[in-house]
Amino acid sequence: MHFCIQWHDWFYQETVGSLEPASAAARRRRPRDRRRPPATPPAPSPPQRISSEQLARALRPHLLSPKRMWAMGYPLEIEPTSSKAVVYINPPPRPRPLQLTTWDVNAPEFVPGGSQSDSGRGSWGSTPRSDSDEEADAVEHLCMRCDKMFRMTRDGEYLVEETCVHHWGRVYGCDSRYTCCNLPLGSKGCSTARFHVWSGTRPGMNGPLEGYVRARSPRGGVYALDAEMCYTTAGLELASIAVIAADGRLVYKSLVKPSSPVVDHNTRFSGIRPRDLARATKTLRDVQNDILGFVGNDTILIGHALDNDLRALKLLHNAVVDTCALYPHSRGFPLRRSLRALSQELLGRSIQRGSVGHSPLEDARAAMDLVLLKVQDDLTNYVQPPNQLPILQPYDPLISSA
Repeated sequence: MHFCIQWHDWFYQETVGSLEPASAAARRRRPRDRRRPPATPPAPSPPQRISSEQLARALRPHLLSPKRMWAMGYPLEIEPTSSKAVVYINPPPRPRPLQLTTWDVNAPEFVPGGSQSDSGRGSWGSTPRSDSDEEADAVEHLCMRCDKMFRMTRDGEYLVEETCVHHWGRVYGCDSRYTCCNLPLGSKGCSTARFHVWSGTRPGMNGPLEGYVRARSPRGGVYALDAEMCYTTAGLELASIAVIAADGRLVYKSLVKPSSPVVDHNTRFSGIRPRDLARATKTLRDVQNDILGFVGNDTILIGHALDNDLRALKLLHNAVVDTCALYPHSRGFPLRRSLRALSQELLGRSIQRGSVGHSPLEDARAAMDLVLLKVQDDLTNYVQPPNQLPILQPYDPLISSA
């Protein structure tokens, strides 16, 4: 009897061990996860290169009309033969914290026509009269970084040297936080700078502005350009520029020496350092002459927020394609999508990631590839109506984005 029990135990162990190994037992104890891992979206394919002539024909419907150029802040010529321009600047669409209104029962009585305590802020640049000759000659500017008003003389000297405390990042998310420090909207700035800075223009009409040039003869071609600016006592001035052809070939690149004293090199965004401008030999006039050597009045210029580049370059040009208009913001004009976001989403390319600032060459190539992608999409999805010729009209980003 004892022998039968031992034999039974031995047989049971051998059978179970041969039929259910350790791995099978583990699988039986742990249920199998039959869910498939999420499939990663395929990387966007690079846009196909086409000849400059083909690209020029395909871009004709996307050229900005003079009306849209005016609304987007492009410089326009006052007279056909003059070197003066006018610019209309929309108020910056910056989110501002909600400010509670308080009533002061001891406030002085309002007198029509203004008072001595009027700051002149509502005029965006007008300065009230003062008993001091120095203040009477001062101009009030809006700081681009902290939204505070500050005063300078007409010669570019600060009346009061005040530290600029600001956030350099954008506002994002439903709870409105800054990308630079993740603090909520309205919190104290996380960065400091020695001076306040301004752009050189004010919301509304600006002009007449001197020193603008334009091409007078046709040369053809399609080029993408990008410029980087630094802050001077006269506002934003050109510090670096890069131009590429339709095939991605570098056509022109140069550092530019500003004409006014530099207040802030804006290195975080421009990539310009003091040592860069120290070795710059070309002036704005030199760069203008170089650009007009290969850009004609029929040449198509491509860029992202190209109005800023043309204002810094002081170049008047009508045949422009702006990627801000090709890919409008979901909330409409005047909001604009960043080149970094468009490049990441549509090209699968990460740009402007370094700590040394933007590269004008990298940004110009991204703008060119975004335009090529748009042209490729147009050719793929275009259906010619039967027995009807195409009607080419200037591209209208406000109507097209509706």
